[in-house]
Amino acid sequence: AASADLAPAAQPAPAAQQDKILLTEAKPEEAKATTSLKIQIASAHGLRIADLIGNKSDVYVEVEIEGKSDSKVTTAVVTGTASKKEGAGENDKDSIDVDLQFVGELKGYVAGEKILFTVKD
Repeated sequence: AASADLAPAAQPAPAAQQDKILLTEAKPEEAKATTSLKIQIASAHGLRIADLIGNKSDVYVEVEIEGKSDSKVTTAVVTGTASKKEGAGENDKDSIDVDLQFVGELKGYVAGEKILFTVKD
């Protein structure tokens, strides 16, 4: 019969030692400083035509902190009409440019969080 060296089974630490390990490993959550973040949106360019009639789009932008839908702010709706851009080729599609001139504030921002900008019609 072949023999093998078997390591002894690991034994749990005594209860007092386990408590000590848990206490030293448990770290309190560091408080993350939240702040308000000022958002400015001047304009949007090169947008597609979304309305079926009228060659236009009613554009607005939603801005929010990723994962915090209650932080969302929304610009006013601005209607833009499609046009050919200067220097555009014959086969280039018309697109829409709008001036939004929006200033808003995202509350509850923590440094390093992602900000999502969604352009809608």
